Amino acid sequence: MRISERTRWRQFVPPWFLLALLVAAQATTDEPPTEWIRSHAIPLRTVEAGHGFEDMQPLANVVGDARIVALGEATHGTREFFQLKHRMIEFLATQKGFTIFSIEANMPEAYRLNDFVLNGQGDPKQLLKGMYFWTWDTEEVLDMILWMREFNRSGKGRIEFTGFDMQTPNIAVDNVRSFVALHDKGYEATLNPIYEEVTRRTKRGASGTGFGVATATFPLKVAAGKHVTYSGYIKTEGISEGFAGLWWRVDGEAGKILAFDNMQNRGATGTTPWTRYEISLDVPPEATNINFGVLHPGNGTAWFDSLEVQIDGKPYSDPSAIDLDFESSTPLGFYTGGQGYQVTLDSSVAHTGKQSLRSSRLPAPANAKLPDQILSDHLLAVKCRDVVEHLSHARATFLQDGLDAENVDWIIQNARIVLQYAQLESGEQSRDQSMAENVEWIADHNPGAKIVLWAHNGHVKYTNPPGFDPMGGYLHKKFGRELVNFGFSFNEGSFRAIETGKGLHEFSVRPLAEGSLDRTLASANIPLFALDLRLVPKTGPIAEWFSKPHAMRSIGALYSEKDAESPMVISNERWPEDFDVIFFVEKTTAAHGNP
Repeated sequence: MRISERTRWRQFVPPWFLLALLVAAQATTDEPPTEWIRSHAIPLRTVEAGHGFEDMQPLANVVGDARIVALGEATHGTREFFQLKHRMIEFLATQKGFTIFSIEANMPEAYRLNDFVLNGQGDPKQLLKGMYFWTWDTEEVLDMILWMREFNRSGKGRIEFTGFDMQTPNIAVDNVRSFVALHDKGYEATLNPIYEEVTRRTKRGASGTGFGVATATFPLKVAAGKHVTYSGYIKTEGISEGFAGLWWRVDGEAGKILAFDNMQNRGATGTTPWTRYEISLDVPPEATNINFGVLHPGNGTAWFDSLEVQIDGKPYSDPSAIDLDFESSTPLGFYTGGQGYQVTLDSSVAHTGKQSLRSSRLPAPANAKLPDQILSDHLLAVKCRDVVEHLSHARATFLQDGLDAENVDWIIQNARIVLQYAQLESGEQSRDQSMAENVEWIADHNPGAKIVLWAHNGHVKYTNPPGFDPMGGYLHKKFGRELVNFGFSFNEGSFRAIETGKGLHEFSVRPLAEGSLDRTLASANIPLFALDLRLVPKTGPIAEWFSKPHAMRSIGALYSEKDAESPMVISNERWPEDFDVIFFVEKTTAAHGNP
């Protein structure tokens, strides 16, 4: 009998060696890459600035020749994240020639701090409070601002303080109106009613009102010239004001609305079980854009599920682009939000499948008024766009009149901030896209300058499910390898966040489960380190592990213990696709708010 080559080989190999090979093979596929992390980690001595850069020198090669470095954070309320970002900014400014800092804060308000950082003008504590967001009104951020002032005063370098957010247009409105009153008086009669309406909207928003919305874009080529039936199931609880409904809008040239329905007079109210609702309309062939989704301009809570679209009576679906059943880890294909609302997936309530989309209005004063509906919001956005176009067309005239180009461009950018606010409120453009546009504006108006960004992980990351890009995704397409982003991770500890009904306070969390990214980084037993994910091998077991999604914490401004394991705060990410580098902190404490 002929002996096979495999059998012949086994005759000369001890059984214990075969067993060892089997165990090793199993380990390469199942075990996390702890040893690889440990061998490639860049250990850091401290998160605190002012301790030199000897341990940070390897980061000079990690940053390389990047023009933009984006620094994330896994929570909005962690002291060590803020301190480490301060230390990175100190390193980048003194060692790598970075001259502009920009934070996830309202653009005109943040620029006011630049007068203090460059010239010592103003009270930094009050200017910090003037940026509205409690997350930045901390001891850690104030320490960084004071360091910037000293750095500029020392003559050792120069760094500017800027911002790129656009959620509150108040100062931008004032800046544009003041400019027009001085230099374009004939336009005042047109501008003032538009901006007065914007101001009325923001006052309502400051009271916690607005509307919860999920917005998706429908493919024109599928629906143009055809009849659409759009349906879905809605469940409500405690909607005594306003309603919950579906919405569909068809736009034509120059922002003209060709077809629109938001169920204003027939939406769901009160407390109701799952009920089917429907919109039926024609899409004109000359349509240029279609948006649709769900809407909740009211109090209480609404759940949405089992959405369905029919084109000329035939079901339409594209599960890779839009998840109409909300079964994905994020609302795939939808931009979700709404000032004064929390819009998120809910795994405890569903019509079909395992989860639905939930919209809840956050607590607001009892006398708060309902907002205008989406139609008027869209029309306001069109008018705000007209303001930007008018000022842009008049730019040459302003320059001929002797005005400084930098100041004129700044006023046009302020008008763009107002437009972005209106587009956010109408659901036409996401906050992340607007923030990316503002970062591009900063880069374009500071040719060659190196910029460091400060924002949440969810904004600086590169990827998201189809249909919605984070800010980092937009910037990555624009700047390519000129951008390097850092995600932040932690194993356990404390942080600050707002809990609905209880306000801002401190939370503590224990480590995530085995197999999560946070826990795997912790297994390297290095308290503080950076890890360059661009060094992950392209093939083999390490590459295979990192190519799979792994759980990580992603906590924003809102948190509660009941959401501790929900998709709202635990996301599954393929980190090498999202980030170039990770900063890991073993144990965290809560940020220190300023008095």
